[in-house]
Amino acid sequence: MSAPSRRRAHLPADLVDTYSKVAMAKLYTTKTPITAADLLNDRVLPFFAEHGMGVLRILTDRGTEYCGKAETHDYSSTWP
Repeated sequence: MSAPSRRRAHLPADLVDTYSKVAMAKLYTTKTPITAADLLNDRVLPFFAEHGMGVLRILTDRGTEYCGKAETHDYSSTWP
């Protein structure tokens, strides 16, 4: 009998551009400012740059992944 597999949560990050009707999504295992920035830098900005367009505004749901704290930054143990 094998041990039960551990399943990781799949948290979607998504973007819908209401003007061009474009939607993009990625699945993550954490919901942090790093993952929110990853979707933007990995999919959103390159897509619009490829089509000769820029991003003027971003409207969020004000989730915790958009609210970073300097004292708990994922890439640094200390903040100046």
